[in-house]
Amino acid sequence: MNKNLYLVPYWFLNFTIGFGWFTLAPLVPSLIELYGVSLPSIIELISLYGYTMVAFALVSGYLAAKYSVSASLLMSGVLSVVGLFIRAISTDYSVLLVGQIIAAIAYPLALGPVGTIAQSLNQKRSHMIIGVSVGILFLGMSSGSFLGPYVFSALGTVKNVFLLDTLLALISLAILPLAVRKYPREYVGRSLKGSFSPGMIKNWYVGLIISSFSVMFGVIASTELIHKGISIPTALHYGGLFGGLAFLGSAFGAILLPSLFEDIKKVREGMILSSVAAFASLVLLAYYLSFTSVVEILSLSYFLFGFFGNAYWSMAMTSTTKYVTDPAKAGLSTSMYSVATNLGVAFIPVFLGPYFIDNRYPGIAIVAVMIAIGFILSFTLRVVPSIKKADEDILT
Repeated sequence: MNKNLYLVPYWFLNFTIGFGWFTLAPLVPSLIELYGVSLPSIIELISLYGYTMVAFALVSGYLAAKYSVSASLLMSGVLSVVGLFIRAISTDYSVLLVGQIIAAIAYPLALGPVGTIAQSLNQKRSHMIIGVSVGILFLGMSSGSFLGPYVFSALGTVKNVFLLDTLLALISLAILPLAVRKYPREYVGRSLKGSFSPGMIKNWYVGLIISSFSVMFGVIASTELIHKGISIPTALHYGGLFGGLAFLGSAFGAILLPSLFEDIKKVREGMILSSVAAFASLVLLAYYLSFTSVVEILSLSYFLFGFFGNAYWSMAMTSTTKYVTDPAKAGLSTSMYSVATNLGVAFIPVFLGPYFIDNRYPGIAIVAVMIAIGFILSFTLRVVPSIKKADEDILT
C-alpha cells in the first residue's frame, strides 16, 4: 500500500483545523451582534491559534520525540472536537473563548511534529510531506474565509456554522486512528540532545519574516484602503479578499513547489527561486498598497506573495529536519521553527504595521531589507540530511 495514503487522515485533520479557524473571519459582524462584544474581542478569538502555537508547539515536539507522533495527533483530534463543540453550544463570550482556546491547542499538536512524520514515513519525500501538510492547513483557512459567508447563508445561524465545523472535526477524529496506528513507532528518542543546532536560527528568521509579513499586510490592508478614501464596507470587502487570496496562494505554493523541486532534485534552486519571487512580490505589494488602490495588482501581489512566500516557508521548515540525526527529533525541530515563526507574528505586525501606515517610504525600505536578508539566507539553508539511517521500508 502507498505510504502516502496513511497521510490522508492527518491532512484532513489539518484542513478541518484551518477551516474551523477561519470560518470566524467573515462572520465577525454576526459574532459581535450575537455575543454583544467589541471587534477586538472577536479578533482575539482568531489570534488565539497563533498564541497556542507559541505555548504548545514544543509540547507536541516533545511528545513526538519521547513517546510517539500518534499521541500528539490523537490529542489534537480530541481537543479540536471538544473545543469546537463547546464553541457551538456557547451562549456567552466567556464560554466561546474557552471553547476557542481548547480548539486552538489542536493546531500546534497537529502541525508541531510534522518533521517526525515526514522523516519517519519517507525521508526522501520530506519536502512533499511537509509542504502538503502545511498547504492543506492553509487550504482549510482559505476555504473557511471564502466559503464562510455562503455556509452561513445556507445554514442560517452562526451556531449552525459552528456545528458544521464540529462535524468535520469529528469525522477527522474518527478516521485518524486508521492512519496513526501505522505510523512508525521505532523512532522514539531516548534523549532530546541534538534536537537543536545553531544553524536552525537562519531557518527561524525566514519563517518569522514570511509569516509576520503575511499577517501584517493582511491586517493593515483595509486601513490603508480607507486612508485612500475608499468606503469602509468596500475596504473591508477588499481586505478580506486580499487575505483569502494570500491564504489560497500559500496553500498552492506549499503543496506544489516543494514537491516539484524535490522531484527534480533542485531543492536549493527552489529555495532561491521562491525567495527572490517572494521578495519581488512583497515589495510590489508594499508599494502599491502604500500609494495606490489598484485592486487587480494588489490581488495578484497578495496571491503571489502567499504562493512563493509559503513555498519558501515550507522548505525552510523542512530544512530544519536536516540538522538532526534521529527522525524522532525532527518533530521537535519543526516545533521550534513554529514557535519562532509565531513569536514573530505576535510582535512584528503590532509594531511595524502602524509604523508602515504612517511612514510609507521608510516602511517599504524596512520590509525590503528584511525580506532581502531572507533571500540571502536561501543560499545557506541546509538541504542535505544529517539523519544517517532512513528506514524506507518500515511500513509494509
